[in-house]
Amino acid sequence: MAMAVAHQHRESSSDSINRHLDVGKYVRYTSEQVEALERVYAECLKPSSLRRQQLIRDCPILSNIEPKQIKVWFQNRRCREKQRKEASRLQTVNRKMTAMNKLLMEENDRLQKQVSQLVCENGFMWQQLHTVC
Repeated sequence: MAMAVAHQHRESSSDSINRHLDVGKYVRYTSEQVEALERVYAECLKPSSLRRQQLIRDCPILSNIEPKQIKVWFQNRRCREKQRKEASRLQTVNRKMTAMNKLLMEENDRLQKQVSQLVCENGFMWQQLHTVC
């Protein structure tokens, strides 16, 4: 009896994997479809399910795409936009940090030279002091 249960579990696990693979299919959009979706995105970043269904009805080029896939496209588009903004922000921060690092390295070099000069002067003074005594 235990083997039958294990076998049933294995089948249901396999079914689950197949269903997961179906859900994870990659949809390739034509440039016309992307243009249509981008136009809607420019008007509304997060269209409701009703708006997405209306979009499929009104735009024949999108008629072969499931509403769920259109929802995913908008999610991905918002994510890409957020990533672009973050990348731009980080590039700005990186440029500022690079400039600040350059200034600090120049100041460090200047101060190290100053320390070296003072060490030399100090050594010379000690030598003069001991020569006099």
